[in-house]
Amino acid sequence: MKNYEDIINNSPFILNHLISLKETHDYYLKQFLKETEITYSQYYMFMLLYYEPNVNQSDIAKACFMNRSGVSRAFSDFEKKGLIERKINPNNKREYITTLTDKGLKTARFLEEKELEWDAMICEELDLTHSELMDSLSKLSMKSLLFNRKNF
Repeated sequence: MKNYEDIINNSPFILNHLISLKETHDYYLKQFLKETEITYSQYYMFMLLYYEPNVNQSDIAKACFMNRSGVSRAFSDFEKKGLIERKINPNNKREYITTLTDKGLKTARFLEEKELEWDAMICEELDLTHSELMDSLSKLSMKSLLFNRKNF
């Protein structure tokens, strides 16, 4: 019977490696989410608020492949926990301006630190820099996205 490492090392498909990275990353991340009030399903939405402070709920829904009602529920939860503040946009009464509170910023910075530790650990033995790796991954992601848009 093959072990997990043999399966990964012998896989001919990019996707198998990406799945392995995602799953091992998720396991790592979940260890630190226990120290916060963010659930795993809320993580990407929350961090998007940190990295893109002017993004609206519709954009977050698109970026996270979710529906707007799911984002709205998560934002209500964030608000109850004191992680965000929402105010009606004076230029568009149907839209909220959402900002992280001090507590939300502290939580986001903690999680960002853990992400950077993960990235450094993953990249430490590569023959390319972190930015070169990110550039290659961005190109692969965009190629995949454009292929699907064009063909389906």
